[in-house]
Amino acid sequence: MNQFQFPVFENLCPTWGKNLHLGVRRRFSKGQQVFDISNPINGVYFITVGSVEIILNTTQGPEKVLFYVGEGCIFGEVSCFVAGSNGEARVRARTNCDCYFFSREIIESEIAQNHPRLMIELIQAAAYKIRMYGILLQDSMNNNNFIRVCKMLVYLTQYKQVKTLPKQKQVILQPDMTQNDIAKLMGIHRVTVTKALSRLRSLGVLSHYSKNSLKIDDFPRLLQLIEENQG
Repeated sequence: MNQFQFPVFENLCPTWGKNLHLGVRRRFSKGQQVFDISNPINGVYFITVGSVEIILNTTQGPEKVLFYVGEGCIFGEVSCFVAGSNGEARVRARTNCDCYFFSREIIESEIAQNHPRLMIELIQAAAYKIRMYGILLQDSMNNNNFIRVCKMLVYLTQYKQVKTLPKQKQVILQPDMTQNDIAKLMGIHRVTVTKALSRLRSLGVLSHYSKNSLKIDDFPRLLQLIEENQG
């Protein structure tokens, strides 16, 4: 399990942040829709402050957040380069955001011709997202929701770059995500996440989870649960 399996993307495109003069600054308030089927885009956004959530449009069931994009990363590359509407997904500001919009015209002329590093980072960002889709799809097909929640906790420690020693039991971090955030990323109900966390408490693996504090009391046991039960 590596850090790129957690569906949050940040700091994958550092060179874009050094070329903001090629874009146009745009700001979005928390909860504001950036684009959807009625407001297609012809370019990509680079986030300097804040984060957005990419949401899958569904006709039933809980809202499905595909992934988050944060500071130092781009989004909108599919809408920019693949013909068609954005009817299958939309983008909403998760926090107040400062972004820079790079039009497709600028990308195909100035950036493609004179800034190859920007194009490499664009391709890398898209590749990480594709890889994540494959991993999470396999996960949803092969593992029950309890094991999926266990794996998400491990991914979260890696995403937050928490260093753990081989036999270290206690891990404490600030997840900056509610149980509902985790549920939306997994495409399941919040109650399902709550039940999984309660089971981990009863097993002595975890003692607390909130947006500001996650306390894992037996990290090796958490890894063991995944190893013994994953498909």
